[in-house]
Amino acid sequence: MKNLLYKEFKLSIHPLTYFFVALMALSALAPTFPSFVPLLYFGASYTFLFIGMNKTTTTNDLFYTCNLPIRRQDVVKARVCSTTVLQLFELVMVFGFFFISNYFRRNMKPEEAKIAWITIEQGFFLLGTYFLCFSVFDLIYLPWFYRNGKSIILNMFVAIIATTIVGSILTIVPYFTFKDAITVNGGNIILQLGFLLTCIGIWIVSKALVIKWSAKNLMKLDF
Repeated sequence: MKNLLYKEFKLSIHPLTYFFVALMALSALAPTFPSFVPLLYFGASYTFLFIGMNKTTTTNDLFYTCNLPIRRQDVVKARVCSTTVLQLFELVMVFGFFFISNYFRRNMKPEEAKIAWITIEQGFFLLGTYFLCFSVFDLIYLPWFYRNGKSIILNMFVAIIATTIVGSILTIVPYFTFKDAITVNGGNIILQLGFLLTCIGIWIVSKALVIKWSAKNLMKLDF
């Protein structure tokens, strides 16, 4: 597994993947963007992992890896581990920029600050939303990818649409309904922590399901 992970980060993941993860995290600084927008653009980094620009498309990396003396399940585990690292890296980047954005908002004039969407004020609730949306995206995209060993526009489209729906509901609806309960200052901390821990639990379970379903599909794949 150590060697597979080394191959993932050294050979399989295109350098532009890291660039897109960082670039899309920068959108957290945009004052009028909904706070789940950086998450939606995370799907663009998967484009470089699995489609066209990915080096492995032209080098037949999956075919080569599956012919090594290793289990196909381990091939899937390595890819899930690499995407998990990218997801956590995205979270660190996004919330770092949210804190920067929040700093500038505190120094705005009241009339200027009104144009900005809530960002880090959602705190744990927003973080939980990110974990839940990552789960939705992976559960749709990865098993579908390993069904035929290549990405198609449809699986990317469906995964992004599903993530958009979940992200929109969990970000916009609470803002207009129980906003005060999910703010960092004066909010319901029990509700926030409960939601966050539940989403992290779902995210962990989704990883196991993704590995199970993806490995099952890959085992059936005849190159």
